[in-house]
Amino acid sequence: MDAFASTGLVSLILAVMREADPALVAGLSRPDPMRGAVLPEAVKRDLVDAIMARHGPGPLLSIGAHLGRADEMPVAAVLLRSAGPEVLAEKWSRLERYHHASHRTRIALRDGWECTRYSTGAPASVGENCLIAGLLLGLLRGIGCRECALVIAGRAVAAGDLPRAALPAGETLERFGLRWSGIGTGAAPSAPGARDVADRLSDLLAADPGRGWRIAAAARALGLSPRSLQRQLGQAERTFSGVLRRARMREATRLLTGSSASLAEIGYCCGYADQAHFQRDFLRATNTTPGAFRRIAG
Repeated sequence: MDAFASTGLVSLILAVMREADPALVAGLSRPDPMRGAVLPEAVKRDLVDAIMARHGPGPLLSIGAHLGRADEMPVAAVLLRSAGPEVLAEKWSRLERYHHASHRTRIALRDGWECTRYSTGAPASVGENCLIAGLLLGLLRGIGCRECALVIAGRAVAAGDLPRAALPAGETLERFGLRWSGIGTGAAPSAPGARDVADRLSDLLAADPGRGWRIAAAARALGLSPRSLQRQLGQAERTFSGVLRRARMREATRLLTGSSASLAEIGYCCGYADQAHFQRDFLRATNTTPGAFRRIAG
């Protein structure tokens, strides 16, 4: 199949850059991962190249600081449940194999991680390597690793210094290290800023994902008219059906990875009218079937 990129990852990058440099992403709308799990790889590559050209590696190396906003990437929940760096490394490698990724990361567990980027086709760009390094560092922080640092050409750069980091001349980041001082109880960084109507709606739907929600009932519970709710969601580049599907996907991934419930039972608990609808929605949002997702999640 053609090379593809994660819609959730592209959406996360756009959300971050919309705050950091609105002009750079002017005219680009955030894709909805619940309407399709993948995009052509060129979409991500062009965006990453534009960021590198204008800002250098800093925004990409620090993308992991924004993983708290990655509720649109169901697989992030699986990765962030890892019991430690060794488990996380295994899950990441298995994920790349499962999706037949053309650009992959070989992780050697030594004094921390020694990472080598390699490709089955054309090599990844420097910006794409920066993006992966930043994501891996953010995942390590998310599972509780303390005092994390990225090692570039033998020099350790603390996570807090990554937004201002520069690469040595000729550095491609095909090889990099990741270090930490210990492991505690961690969580993905939370998104800053005021909660908008999409957040409030998401909480409402997540409180009872097994309910057959309709927009009129949700609007009433939020003290809004259906038209007002639709308008505010539109301003946030979201739709009611997309937020509902997102809430259902979160519950589905939780049950698939944390219970032995049957697929049919999970579909019911997530509010679907039948298992076929659940299967279709899950495939569209994650690019895998529920059964395959459960197997790869381990």
